[in-house]
Formats: sequence, C-alpha cells, structure tokens
Amino acid sequence: MKKALRILGTVAKILVVVLIVAYGLAYWYVTSNKDKLVAQFSEFVSDKIDGKVELGEADVSFFSSFPKISVRVKDMMVTDSLYPVHQHAFFSAKELSASVSLFKLIAKKSALTGLKMKDGSIYFYTDTSGYSNSYLIKSKKDSAGGPKKSDAPISIKNIDLQNVRFILNDEKREKLHDILVNSLSVKISDEGSWINLQLKPDFFISGLAFNLPNGTFLKDTELTGKFLLKYEKLSQKLSFDKIDIGLNDQDFVLSGSFDLGEKNPQFQLSVDNDETDYAAVKKLMPVRIAKSLSKADVDKEFISSALLRGPLRGGEPLINVSWQIDDANVKTIFMDFDDVTCAGYYTNEVVKGLPRKDPNSKIVLKKFDGDWHGIPVTAKRIEILDLRSPILTCDLQSTIEVKKLDEMLNSSSVGLQKGTVVANINYSGPVEYNSETFAKLNGSLVFSNGQIIYKPRGVQINNVNGKIAFKNTNVFIQDLVFDVLNNKVVMNAEALGLVTLMNDDPNKVKIDYRVYSPKLNLGEFLFLFKTRETTKQKSSSTGTFNSFAAKLDNVLDKSRIDLQVNADKVLYRKFAATNFTSNISILQDEYSIQNVSMSGLGGSLQLNGAIKAIGNNKHNVTLSSDIKGVQVNQLLYAFDNFGQDGITSTELSGAFSGKVDVGLKMNSDAVIEPSSSNGKVSFSLKNGQLKNFEPLKKIQKFVFKNRDFETIEFAELKDNFIIKNGDITMQRMEIQSSVLTLFVEGIYSKKGGSDISVQIPLNNLKKRDDEYVPENIGVDKTGGRSVFLRGRTDADGSIQFKLDVFKKYFKDAEAESPSGKAQSKAVDTTKVKKDDGLFKKLKKKIRNN
Repeated sequence: MKKALRILGTVAKILVVVLIVAYGLAYWYVTSNKDKLVAQFSEFVSDKIDGKVELGEADVSFFSSFPKISVRVKDMMVTDSLYPVHQHAFFSAKELSASVSLFKLIAKKSALTGLKMKDGSIYFYTDTSGYSNSYLIKSKKDSAGGPKKSDAPISIKNIDLQNVRFILNDEKREKLHDILVNSLSVKISDEGSWINLQLKPDFFISGLAFNLPNGTFLKDTELTGKFLLKYEKLSQKLSFDKIDIGLNDQDFVLSGSFDLGEKNPQFQLSVDNDETDYAAVKKLMPVRIAKSLSKADVDKEFISSALLRGPLRGGEPLINVSWQIDDANVKTIFMDFDDVTCAGYYTNEVVKGLPRKDPNSKIVLKKFDGDWHGIPVTAKRIEILDLRSPILTCDLQSTIEVKKLDEMLNSSSVGLQKGTVVANINYSGPVEYNSETFAKLNGSLVFSNGQIIYKPRGVQINNVNGKIAFKNTNVFIQDLVFDVLNNKVVMNAEALGLVTLMNDDPNKVKIDYRVYSPKLNLGEFLFLFKTRETTKQKSSSTGTFNSFAAKLDNVLDKSRIDLQVNADKVLYRKFAATNFTSNISILQDEYSIQNVSMSGLGGSLQLNGAIKAIGNNKHNVTLSSDIKGVQVNQLLYAFDNFGQDGITSTELSGAFSGKVDVGLKMNSDAVIEPSSSNGKVSFSLKNGQLKNFEPLKKIQKFVFKNRDFETIEFAELKDNFIIKNGDITMQRMEIQSSVLTLFVEGIYSKKGGSDISVQIPLNNLKKRDDEYVPENIGVDKTGGRSVFLRGRTDADGSIQFKLDVFKKYFKDAEAESPSGKAQSKAVDTTKVKKDDGLFKKLKKKIRNN
C-alpha cells in the first residue's frame, strides 16, 4: 500500500513539473510573440466581420484569465463602408477583453471562449433607402449570414457587458430599439443539439418602437432578472419558459420564443402578472395606447396576461391582453365604479389583415359587476372599439333608488324625490361625444311609485309608474301613469333624434306627447302662465352627470313640446265639458292651441288660439272659436259673463251659435283685461229669452210702460260685433220679441263711451197677444215710421236713454265716419219737427200703450 502511494506521489510530481514546464513555455511564447498574437486576434476578428476594424492600444495578459490568455483592446471600433456618410459606428468599445484558447488561436481555430465589454455600443443602422450595416455580422465566407444550421459545439462560455448601449435604428421601417446594458452576465453551456444561456441582466430600456408613428413600448424602463434561455441549433429558435423579470419594480413571468433563422423571423411572447399595477402598466405602453388606457383607472392590483406575436424585422406586433379584476375601484371618463369585478381583454387586431393600429383595436369587459355611487350596475359585455376615436358598446342593468340618482343628476329642472327605476340600457356610440359619430341608445327605464318635482313651476308629480324606452337616437314614453295637481294622467310621448339633438342643437328638439285623463281640471294648470322660476344647478362630484343634467335642463328649457290631449271630462272653474280633445304646442313660454273640440253646455265648442308671455306675468292671447248650439245662460255662467255686465247669465237664455276671433291680454291667473280685447264676433241666438233685463226696463220710461218687460221671448237674434280696445260696436241688429220690435246699433263701452241707438217702429202700437210668435223681417228693412232713442253713459257710469227726436245719433255717426256716411242701413228719414202735433199724439200713445 505504501509503495503504491509513493508511486502516485512520484507521478503527481512529474505531472506538476510537466505542467509548469508547459505553461512556462506558453508564457515564454506569449511574452515573446505578443504583437504576433494581437495581430492574429485582429485577423481573426476581421475574418469574422466584414468591415473595417480599428484597434487602439492592445495587450495580452497571461494570468488574468489563467489558464487561458486574455486579449485586451482599448478604443476598438468596427464601421461599415458608409460610415463617413451616416456616422453610426456598428461597434465601439472603450475596453474589450477576450478570453482566447492559445493553442486554438495558434491553430487558427475558433479560439474565443469568453468576452468582456465595457463602455461601448452596438448600433444596427438601416437608412431610408434600405441600406443596412447589418451585413457586417455576416462572415466573409457566409454571405447569407445569421445563425448556422449546425449542431457543432461552440467554444464561447461566458459574456459580460457593462455600460453597453444597444441600438437598432431602421429608418425605412421606422423601427427603433434603444437599450442601455448597465450589466449583463451570460453563462453559456453547450448541450449538443441546443445551447443553454443563463442570464443576469440589468438594463435601462429607453424604448422599443416597432413603428415610431405608433409609439414606443417600455419607454424609460428598468429591466432586471435572472433566468435561463434555450437555443436550438438546427431550428435556430431561442425559447424560454416562465422566466422571472422585473420592469420598473413590476414582476412579470415571461414565456416565448424567437425564430431567428427564417427569412421572415418571428417572435412570440407571453407575459403574466398576478399583481398588476394599472398605472405602472400604462407607463410601459406607447403614448397613444397609454392615452387610450387613461380613459380608465384601477386602484387595485389585478391579474393580467399578455400575448405579443409578430415579425422581428419591422411591422406592428399582435397584442392581446386579458385581465381579471376583483373588488377594485374603477374610474372612467364617463362613469366611476366601486367594488368592480369583471374579466376583460384588449387586442390590436379586431379584423385580421388590417393594420394593427388604434382603429383596429378594442377593449372588452365581460361579466361586469360594480357599484356606481351606491347604485348596483351589471353588464354582460362592455366594448370600446377603435381607440383613436373610441366607440362604446355596452348593456347595463340596474335597479335604482331615484333619490340617489337625483343627488348625482342634480338637475335645476327635475327633482327625483322617491321611487325606483329598473334600468336596462344598451348604448352604442362615441365615448366622448362628437357630432360626426351616430350614437344608438336602446333599452328602457321602468318607474315604480315615483315622485318627481318640476322645479321651474314647482309642480309635484306623484305615483309615477311606467316606462321610458330608447331606440337608437329616439326616446319614447310608454303608458306613463301619474297624478299631477289632483289629475290622473296617462302619458305616451316620442322625441325623435333626442340623443343627438340634445348635444348638437337643443332648439330643434321636438317632443310629441299624447295625454289622456278621465277627468282633467284645467284650472290646476294655470301655473303655466306664471313666470318660471330660475334655479341654479349646484356643483356635483360626478362631472359627466353634471354635464348631462345641464343638457337635460337646456332641452327642457328650449325644446318644442307638442301635446295631444284627450279627456273624458274637463273642468275649468264653473265650466264642464266632455269628449275633450286638443293639440297644444309649447315653446318656452309660448303656447299654440289647435283643434280644441269638446261637448258641453248643451252644444259643442271648437277653438284655436295662441298664448305668448310678454313679461310681468302678462300674456297676449289670440282666440278663434266656433260655438254651436250651446245654452247661452250656461256659457255666460261658466265664464263669469266674460268679464262684462251688459248682459248676464241670469238675464239671457237660448241656443247660442257663433264665431269668435279676438285678441286680448290676460294675467297669470287667466283673468282677462276687458279693455285689451280686439276682434269680431258673429253670433246667432235661437229660442232666446230675456228676464228682467235692465236696459229694456229703462226704455219703458219712454215707451210701452204698460207692457210686461220682465220676460221677453224673441225670434233668432243675430249680429256681428266689432270689438276694439274692449268697446263693442254693434251693427244694426233686429230684435223681434214677444213685447215689441226694435232695431239696435251703436257702441257699448264699459269704459264710459257707450253710444247706442234704438229704433222703435210705430207698428209696435198694436199690442201683442200671448200667442204671438216673433218673426224677423230683416235688418235691411227700414221698419217704417219709428221713434228713436239714444243711450249714452251717464256720470254714474250707467247708460241713460233719451228721445233722439232729430236722430242726432246718425248725424254724429255720419260726421265721424271716414266715408262721410251714417252706419245705419235703414234709417227712417221722415223729418219730424218738435212742435208737430202728430208727433205729440204719437208720443203719448206709445208711452201709454
């Protein structure tokens, strides 16, 4: 045993001596042939790189990489043939150290086993014409270049870089990658058919731009990690699986592959992160994508996964990103949500084959569940298409307590006080409104037990139940039932183009309402004639809904409203009618009333008109009506004798028909100013009867004092009245009554300017029996010999009648007439002198008859 040990010791000593001698000879060779070895290294590099190689100070070290030698070069630069033009050196290094196998170098074999580089750059440059300096990496013996399809072992074992900048600048394809390698350690092991590369990088990425106009990825990003790559020699594929890297302190797990040897080299990369910080991810994206992503914000980390695939030689890569968010707060430019749970994805290739740019991109949220200011919101799918001009498509469902909605809406026009709304909304249109993009809004709002107040009028609407439906840009109210001012109302309505017009031109909004009520008290709606109150909208935390509320207020203020009203029964103060229909148009404080029809007062009424506010709670009113067969006493009673006391509902009865065209002023309580009336009235009164009519009783002072003037029946009474500033001008009117025959004309004025002429034909001397039926002879008849009375306003405001012996009324009328002719068509021109004995006899006979 001892002998064997002695033999082994002796052998070991011999081997050590041999090694010392061998390395001594090697050291002697290196030191003696330093210049030659540097020249051989330079020749070796020049053989591998088809370019101009410039070396500064060079040295060979025997011990720095013992047992190999180390060739150290300072200020090394490799340039292409057009370097003087573009001034981009392909390779430069302040210091480059190469570990070289001495014996392989002498034998001119692949001798490089390690590489260290400090303070340098590698610059791949392609100009706009397509010229590229990448030909330098092609061996002079291999014009094709690129990795060799060979499974031969490689000699290099490690690479170390410090402060090395890598740039790929392709001006033709507008591609720019700029990476500063703070440090990179690569350990290489050859496993036969593949190569393992163990990397420890510390990079600062200035940016990765696959297409500069589309922006830069990973701008100003730090990359760190420690991972293993695998390179398959024959397939020329670089791959890695679930490697960990850090990007700006965000940890990601990467898997992917790079096909390097094909004519169209491709890459595929998947990125996973279980704790994604949304703000940090946006910083890794190009400005255009970050701007689109900034339309939303997520305050909590979430799970995300991304897949990138595309060409290595220019072109936009395919990007698919998916995520899962749980119980996070999400802010968007149109709504903010709390406690959001949803899945989603992003892609920049909606239509395969089209450019992978913003117009071909979309964001999709699925199974969305969140809370919007205390209101639960769900959606099966929310989609934002075309991130350059985003189009939003979504379906939202929610059950809303309207009081919460009122707090956010904060409208100056509409107050939502109580009730619930079930919302089911489908929207397709721009995220940020623009007039060039057509928006579609479909769905419905279903109200239950609602209470709403219309603030400008202070009107409260109770027990609101019904549906508001949306179809494209149109809005429909469907069977909305509510109580307003003690009236039960059923409303249907449509507003065509409302969604678009409320943004573009609210003045063109037209809302058509169809309103039905079993009993409608019109007196309750007199508030419409009062000046609307102006309420200022308060600021709200929800900016989008502040904007919406302002637009809603603007529409309600400026839009045109058309109402078709139907009621089984209508009431107005003392007036009642049935089968009421009307069309009413409202534009701010102006009302157009058309095709009003109703049955009442024993007949029917139709009217048209307009009401326009003129300030100080006053209104101009124009009215055109057609009245058929109504009981005149009921008509006068219902409308308080129309503000006059010349003849009242207790004095006159009969079937009244007529046409009225007047203009007047009224106040906010619908009280007419009598002196403001102007227009004309044409009427017919059949089966008329006067009871206790004071003006006729006053005539008894002059004629027929022994006849009964308490109740008078008369034939059809008809005439045309002209109304001017409240004064009524009566044209010659025939009154054939059970008591006497009269012809009346003149002016009745409540202001004190009454001037009325009464012609009493002498044939009235014959007393009429109880069965006498009055019949008209026509206003164009003279009436024969007559006595004339003239009634004028006295000092006390009443009308006093006196004998008009010389018919001065007609002389005054002729003098005042623009034509110079009297107004009467049938004046008895028989001259009667005051002292004529015949006149005296007639006067006495008429008075006592």
